[in-house]
Parts: sequence; C-alpha cells; structure tokens
Amino acid sequence: MGHSRRRRVEEVIAHEVLLLAVLLTVALVQTTLLPRPFDMPFNLLLLLTICHGLIAGTTSAARWAFYGGLALDLCALTLLGLHALALLAGVIAAAQALLRLSRDNWLVPVAGVALGSLVYHVVYAVLSMLLVAPVDVQEYGLYVLLPDTLVATIPSLPVYLVFRWYDDRVRQRVPVDVL
Repeated sequence: MGHSRRRRVEEVIAHEVLLLAVLLTVALVQTTLLPRPFDMPFNLLLLLTICHGLIAGTTSAARWAFYGGLALDLCALTLLGLHALALLAGVIAAAQALLRLSRDNWLVPVAGVALGSLVYHVVYAVLSMLLVAPVDVQEYGLYVLLPDTLVATIPSLPVYLVFRWYDDRVRQRVPVDVL
C-alpha cells in the first residue's frame, strides 16, 4: 500500500515553485552567463524542455515550456508571453510528432530538437512581426533560425540520454502502481 497516498496541495505548490525557480535560474544562465559565439546565443531552455518532453510527455513539457518561456521573457526583457508561446509551440510540436517512436531510438532527440527549434523560431518570428516590429524573414532564417537549430541539435543526444538515464533510475525506485 505504501505509496498510494495523494500529494497534498502544499506539496504540489512547493514542487511547482521549485520548478519555476530552477527554470528561472536556467533562463538567467542562458541570458547572462552562456557565451555568445558570433553573437549567437545558445538556446539552453529550448533544448532542455524538448528533451524533457520527449521523455516525460506533452503535459509535463508544456508546464516546463510555459514556466521557462515566462522566465526567459523576464530575463531577456521581451514582451511577456512571446518566448512562452513560441516555446510551448515548439515543445508540443516536437513531443507530439515523435510520440509514437521508441525512446531507445537515438534519432528521436536530434529530430525532436531540430523540429522544435524550427517551430519555435517560426512562431517567435511571426509573433514578433505582429506584436513588436517587422522582421526580415530571409535574414532571420539565415542568421538566427539555421544557426540556432544547428547549435541546439548538436548536444541534443547527450542531454536526452542524461534525461532518459535519470527517468529510468526514478522509475526503478518507485513502484509501478504509483506511476
């Protein structure tokens, strides 16, 4: 019987606040500490949320994307919700498109991050054009979308394997009837 009790509201709120604090820290690291070779920032939050979504599923990934997107909006001083909506679209598109593939397939994270990054940048560019300022689509695609997608795709397999290893370890400690 041991693990069949439901979590109290305080535990759920504490877990969500902790997740928000961790994602805010990641957003701060991404916007301030990570190097920017050729003035191109590394989109760490996108990589982490897509890899998490491929492991944990769309619902959990949507929470990560929403919290992380709002944190990124606050840290980057952009219009509130701009990164959140783009990150949500990218994560949900990648997780849903690759939902039926095996977790053991090593092409899943590479394809997922490439697809998620593409959707993220398209949604971000469209929202920026509608809400902020006109965007030159050709320059955005050549100087932002393509390099950021390539840079995010390179470490996708190791990050995915770390998430999968951690998820397997957690599943081994918790009885199956709880999950």
